[in-house]
Amino acid sequence: MSVNTIPRFQTAADLNPSVAAALLQFGLALADTKHRLGLRLSEWANSAPALEAAVAASAMTQDELGHARSLFTMLRDLPGALPELNSETDMSRSTNFNPSFLDTPWQSWLDVIAVNVLLDRTLNVVFESAQQSQFRPLGGRVGKILQEEHFHRIFGESWLARLAATGGATRDRLQAALDRVGPVAAEWFGPPDDPVMASLAKAGILSMSSAELRNTWLKRVTPLLQKHGLTVPAVQPDWSKWNAERREVNHA
Repeated sequence: MSVNTIPRFQTAADLNPSVAAALLQFGLALADTKHRLGLRLSEWANSAPALEAAVAASAMTQDELGHARSLFTMLRDLPGALPELNSETDMSRSTNFNPSFLDTPWQSWLDVIAVNVLLDRTLNVVFESAQQSQFRPLGGRVGKILQEEHFHRIFGESWLARLAATGGATRDRLQAALDRVGPVAAEWFGPPDDPVMASLAKAGILSMSSAELRNTWLKRVTPLLQKHGLTVPAVQPDWSKWNAERREVNHA
């Protein structure tokens, strides 16, 4: 954020109740998604297919858990924050608001890369939308998060190219992994009329609506996958089954 730009909302006390409620709901989903990404990555710190990949998985685990912890710290000050959301228990709550896809271990290293290329980029687009956030505690955290995510992006693109170049069954399995993760990543932005995102955009906490965020994401991942002969899964969500807390469509 420019040093000449003073955010409108310096603290949580400056937010009106409706905006604070929207930020708390959205922020919990964002932080919990980051937290679960870190947990899932940690399971590959000793299982990655190469030593350098294992080291990278360990480093990215620390980054994701650190990002989550930073966001939890911000959310504690919002009205209605969960009592469990404190420095002692914020990583071990009984209720979490991440997509259910992240609740169970990933099937293979191909899922790790698919998540990096698709879902991690979903969250990065959101953070980029908060770089000039009118809520100072959020905007102040974004720079460091995006700096660390730059390494994640390079890592994911390198492995995507490597796996796609293998061809044959490996390419097919990679595409299958992308097909699994694609809906999770695309749906996370929410429906075009998502009131939470609309409230945050109107208040200047985020700079784009859910539809604009999704379009930005598509413009990035589509050419990346096409470059390697892969495709972005076609997603047509049934928004009547939208779970706003977990930011996913219920497919059950």
